[in-house]
Amino acid sequence: MNTKRKEKVTDIAFFLILITVFSYYIWQLVYAQTIYGDRIDGYRSDIGAYMAYMLEGADSGYIISYPLFFWLGRLFNLFMPIDKAITWVQVLLNALSMIFTKYYFDKLVCKDKTENDVLYKHLIVSFITVMCFLLSMWWLPRFGKIALPFKYQAFQGSYSGNPWHNSTYIATRPFAIVAFFSFTSLLDSYEKKIDVKDAIVFTVSLLLTTLAKPSFTFVLVSTAGLVMAFKLIAAKFKNFKSTMLLTLCFVPTFIDLFYQFFMVFGEGNPTEEHGIGFGWFDCWKMFTDNVAAGIFYANAFALICLIWFARDLKKDCLYRFSLLMFIVSVLEAGLLYEKGERFVHFNFCWGYMHGIFFFEVATAIKLLQHTFSKKRCDLLMIVGWTLFLIHLVAGICYFKGMYYGLDYNTMIPCTWL
Repeated sequence: MNTKRKEKVTDIAFFLILITVFSYYIWQLVYAQTIYGDRIDGYRSDIGAYMAYMLEGADSGYIISYPLFFWLGRLFNLFMPIDKAITWVQVLLNALSMIFTKYYFDKLVCKDKTENDVLYKHLIVSFITVMCFLLSMWWLPRFGKIALPFKYQAFQGSYSGNPWHNSTYIATRPFAIVAFFSFTSLLDSYEKKIDVKDAIVFTVSLLLTTLAKPSFTFVLVSTAGLVMAFKLIAAKFKNFKSTMLLTLCFVPTFIDLFYQFFMVFGEGNPTEEHGIGFGWFDCWKMFTDNVAAGIFYANAFALICLIWFARDLKKDCLYRFSLLMFIVSVLEAGLLYEKGERFVHFNFCWGYMHGIFFFEVATAIKLLQHTFSKKRCDLLMIVGWTLFLIHLVAGICYFKGMYYGLDYNTMIPCTWL
């Protein structure tokens, strides 16, 4: 076995160990949610409702228009009890997310195939890839009356790119990751030539993530539409043909979105849900008195690193699109809400959490590229990796609290509520 092959095997083995360890704890957490999620003594989650829907469908009393996660759950339920079936589906989809992310990280960070492509780079990329799935908003355990960032809340108000209490969000992510990276690749070149392979991958992955949950699709499609419209006008419609060809990639997803919208808000829905409303951070303000602080606590790493990387926005399509999608996700969460009984659910925050995740991932890629290109440590590397570490420590503390059954929002035992 030659040296390069040995290094590749070592990297894969290291990455699989990280995924296996992480998946073990995710499995324990999710399985506990299936047992206690509907009770008051810990592990709060909607997973009980999801299991009911998998078993009973429409008879469960829930209207769910995104079927992919539930199809997979029913498939696994053919071979094991429903609680273990839904647990395995979530764990495997989460692992798939890390595998896809690792692929794109290697492609973008370790693309140098010369003598500079050494093993330690791949090992660092593997480690950072998995750690991106542990990052959370800034949060620390309570010390007397001191709490960070909110006195009575840990999650709601700030939010996180890794909400481990929501199974359908986890289900969207592997396909969202592929859709995000394949679309940014298309966006960078479609005016000259559309890569057919990327177009097919993007079309299929976007449809799959929409079938899992449309939260990511709302922010990606909105951002893509704005960028493509701007490019169309800037080019004085000379790129009209290529723009229309790229638009065709969205058609299958648009068809599914229309179906989902009719299912939830159509006349056949007997509930008090009446469509989409507009406000000024009305839903968000239910959970925090300071929305700006919540956004900062959730995104300090990416926002502060933007000070250094702003100069790269013009030439780096992926990083630029991640920032634009993050901004769109903030605006959609702040300005849009579902009318009726779903108002208090603040469902547009799920798109914002995707915005957080991909902004963090794109920033981590930029920071890795910068780190590997420098022979000496500089201020950006010190500040950037320190901020990453703070989010990671906060995420580990937060995950640990959830793992031991604390309420995902307040981080106190649910029996105290």
